[in-house]
Amino acid sequence: MADIFNFPVYTRAVVRKIPSTLNDGVRMEGFDEIADVDKAREEQECLIQGLKDAGLEVTILPSEDSMPDCAYVEDCCIVLGNRALVTRPADAPRRLEVDSVERCLRDLGLDIIHRIRDEGATLEGGDVIFTGTEFFVGESTQSNKAGHKILAETFPEYPVHSIYVPPPEVHLKGFACMAAPGIITLVDSENGRNGWKEMCAKSNYKYEALWLPEDCAENCIYVNGTIIHGPERQFPESYKVFTKALANYPRIEVSTEEVYKLCAALTCQCVLF
Repeated sequence: MADIFNFPVYTRAVVRKIPSTLNDGVRMEGFDEIADVDKAREEQECLIQGLKDAGLEVTILPSEDSMPDCAYVEDCCIVLGNRALVTRPADAPRRLEVDSVERCLRDLGLDIIHRIRDEGATLEGGDVIFTGTEFFVGESTQSNKAGHKILAETFPEYPVHSIYVPPPEVHLKGFACMAAPGIITLVDSENGRNGWKEMCAKSNYKYEALWLPEDCAENCIYVNGTIIHGPERQFPESYKVFTKALANYPRIEVSTEEVYKLCAALTCQCVLF
């Protein structure tokens, strides 16, 4: 089954260092804990090392204390191969993050196909799942149909399917993610179940669902045959599922315990291409 999913081969990643103002960023309803910034930085260093161990060259952008959410670089762009769409985050303060990300992508030789400037359109990378054959995109508080339309126009060879993300969840990747070609991880929750039904109804392809019992455990990164996911300490029950169902894949464990307190995880901290 995996052969029909033309998943990208990655060579590079972009990461942005965690600012000292991390706890001052936009917060999801119900996430009121305070993250330990030093520990969050240690966890990010483990992610960077994991990406390097998976064979990627990692570009690390400096943090900006004036942009508390700047480490969540995924939301600022969608990249396929050497083509990029620069997005327009829903929250006005986060739009300040986009300029430096666009400059970085240009400096790395990417072709910026489009930058969203339409005031009626919003799109964030945390809502965008590329399966190798098509896009599933969250219709959420952060990304709307106008943003979806621009995504479809930027990468016209791939179908774009809107998937409803009910508040207070902010992103599609809050309950669904690609674990490997043809395999979608999902939180075993109402959001996960409904999202999966919608994906199956809208797609012409058949995917395998990997159900995980713990919130955010599904948020993982597939890199050229290796899966980066949360450790047993953070997600003990989901860890058992990963080790059994994906035993044939090399795996790298990276904790996100601190940024999780702020409704963040693995994918939001990097852009792969």
